[in-house]
Amino acid sequence: MTLNFDWQRQYTEAMLELNRQELPQRIDAAEKAIYERLEQLKQSPAASAEELWALSDALRGLRVLAKAECSPQHSPAAGELPTGVGS
Repeated sequence: MTLNFDWQRQYTEAMLELNRQELPQRIDAAEKAIYERLEQLKQSPAASAEELWALSDALRGLRVLAKAECSPQHSPAAGELPTGVGS
């Protein structure tokens, strides 16, 4: 079963974004679309368990992506040599 919702398009765009400068905005847009869909489902008695699971899974995926790609890279403290340098 293939569902076609705006949140899925936004999620896919975020997951496939290669430009690191645009990635945070894509992630934010996808999260907003997902939360909007969750609000819609709260109003609907016909909420699909499959879609709720997919929404939850998508949020987890976006969080992992944001942590891996949008977090500042670790840099050595001033005066500290990277591992393996100078030994």
